[in-house]
Amino acid sequence: MEFEVRDRDCFFIEASGVAGCRVRLEHLVRRSDGKLLEYFTVDGAPTDRVLSLAADAPGIVDARLVNRGVDGGLFEFVVSGPCVTTTLADSGAIARSVAAEDGVGHVVASVPPHVDVRSVVETFRDRHACVDLVARRDADREVPVRTKSGGRVALTESLTEKQQEVLRTAYLGGYFAWPRKSTAEECAEALGIAQPTFSQHVRVAQEKVFDELFDGTDSG
Repeated sequence: MEFEVRDRDCFFIEASGVAGCRVRLEHLVRRSDGKLLEYFTVDGAPTDRVLSLAADAPGIVDARLVNRGVDGGLFEFVVSGPCVTTTLADSGAIARSVAAEDGVGHVVASVPPHVDVRSVVETFRDRHACVDLVARRDADREVPVRTKSGGRVALTESLTEKQQEVLRTAYLGGYFAWPRKSTAEECAEALGIAQPTFSQHVRVAQEKVFDELFDGTDSG
């Protein structure tokens, strides 16, 4: 299913319209406190402009630039306002891609066989303004936003959902970059968890990925 959304209460749609840019969701985590941690790539807008818009947006609790690009960058947002991804999740659908350009959101979602398509559309329209269902296609197995294919899937099969969330958040946040762009404390705060909990998840997840990558070989 593919939707066009013009709900300016959604920050990524509003920002794309006001700043005249393209905004694409890279990763999201639903925190234990109900807020969302979201990573968006922004192309075509000054980073200061994006952060200024976020500071004025009632649904944005916190925002920071993680990685500066040529004309934009990767941003981290803590969100408490309306979000199309949670709307889809609450209705039983899975977001495959979420983006916006010049004030128009484009959302592609897959609907499992046991979920009623009509109820998904109705829920989406109830929660968001100016929603159009522009395409509906039958397809084979769909790939959600946070899932990669091929060898990348094999490397993460042994990880729990929480370990995947923490590891990907750490990666996108620049925790593994040199020099580091985020500390363990900053990543933990973004996820709404304690720093020791974050560090534990990262270490265990790394060990599992390395075991998969190196066939569990013990070099010691």
